[in-house]
Amino acid sequence: MFITQISVYLENVRGALREMTKLLAENGIDIMALSIADTSNFGIVRLIVREACIDKALNCLKNAGFMVKKTSVICVGVPNQPGALDKVLAVIEETDASIEYIYSFNYSVNGDALLVLRFSDSTKVVELFTERNIKMYSQEEIDRL
Repeated sequence: MFITQISVYLENVRGALREMTKLLAENGIDIMALSIADTSNFGIVRLIVREACIDKALNCLKNAGFMVKKTSVICVGVPNQPGALDKVLAVIEETDASIEYIYSFNYSVNGDALLVLRFSDSTKVVELFTERNIKMYSQEEIDRL
């Protein structure tokens, strides 16, 4: 159960992020989740958009000179209560997979926070999440938000 993430590599200069967001806005693309990691020279913006907008986002960003790539990630619902994230992390720990990164959606579902996760080994994590009834969201479910 995966969703598609778009990674955009930005030069670490003033206005680069705004240039990207303006381009997406002008093309009617809603950013549903966003994460930014930076170094002294460049930043990586990771974002989730609706499936119908993925190719459009990739194309308009590439055409504007941005370096972009698609990655499969997992989206899980975590109850908005103390200890809920710890329970999810404990399940992940059982798989020996490491979390490469995690960030949250701008949306919630039924009071659950939505988290985007990338793992070193997603297969084991997906199997255990399924066994433990940890809700994972498909691209189709995300598109309905």
